[in-house]
This record gives sequence, structure tokens and C-alpha cells, in this order.
Amino acid sequence: MKKVLTIVALVLILTSSVIAGTLAMYTTTIDNIAEGSVVAKEFILVKGGTDTFTKNVKIAPSETVNWQFSVKNYDGSVISETGMDLNFAVDVMAENGKSVIAPLVVTVKNSNGDIVGTVNSSGKIVFNDEFALSASGQEKTYTVSVNWPSDNNLDISYAGADYGTAVKVSVTGTQK
Repeated sequence: MKKVLTIVALVLILTSSVIAGTLAMYTTTIDNIAEGSVVAKEFILVKGGTDTFTKNVKIAPSETVNWQFSVKNYDGSVISETGMDLNFAVDVMAENGKSVIAPLVVTVKNSNGDIVGTVNSSGKIVFNDEFALSASGQEKTYTVSVNWPSDNNLDISYAGADYGTAVKVSVTGTQK
């Protein structure tokens, strides 16, 4: 009987040890296994250093007035950190309180000398360009030419202070 009691006691001890080990709950904590944050990229589109537009420039038949403007994707040492699509609008319209000089031809050229748009008399020239993603700042320069081709029969009809044409440029930049 002693032997049976000893065996039963050993079985009970063994069973309770196994059950206690398998039912035990273990907890381990690993602090700061991974950590991160995000910061917004720079997105810069500003008026460039080139702007030769002038108001109230006088023009006559057979003359051309050329203006330049530019946009850039950097401001000092801070450079745009994304590629950018550029959408330009050049509005050609009557100056306030005046009528347009109808014979005028307004043309916009990019820095390569390629014509990106033309309008006669009045209207809107819309064109696109881009700033590719680059570690160095970029600047794009454009030339607006206002030409009055001579037509001896009609030129006198647009002479004087009652006629004036305004040119306004706007640009929108969109992240690629």
C-alpha cells in the first residue's frame, strides 16, 4: 500500500507540475522596438528673379515689346522636395476703362525659344511645364512678346488714350 501511495503521490506531483507549467502565464515587454515619425516635404513655388513687366508702355504699329518673367522651386537654400507640374495662364485683355488694341499679337516663349502659345487681340494663353525632382533649385524663364504688326489701313483706328491692352500672368504648381 505504501508503494501505491508513493506512486499516486508521484503521479500527482508530476501531473500538477506539468499542469502548472503549461497553464502558467509568461509576460515579456520589449520597450521601443521600433519608432518613427514623418515630416512634411518642402513644396516651394515662388516668383523668380526675372520680371521685366512694366505698366503703361507705349507701343505703335510695327513695334514689339518683350517682357520676361520666371518662376523657381527654391527659396534661398530651401529647395522643393517634390516634382511639380506647372500650369500657366497669360490673360490678354482690355486695360481698365479702355478698349483692346485689336491688331496686337501676344506670344509666349519658353527659355529654349519655343513658342508655347499665341493670342490675337485678347484671350488667354494656357500652357504647361514642370520642375523635375532635383536636389538643386531650378528656375524657368519665359518671354512674352507683344507685337503690333502694321496695317496702314487700320492702324489709325487704334491710336490714342482710349486703347490699351493688359497682360497678366498667373501660375499654379501641383505636386507630381
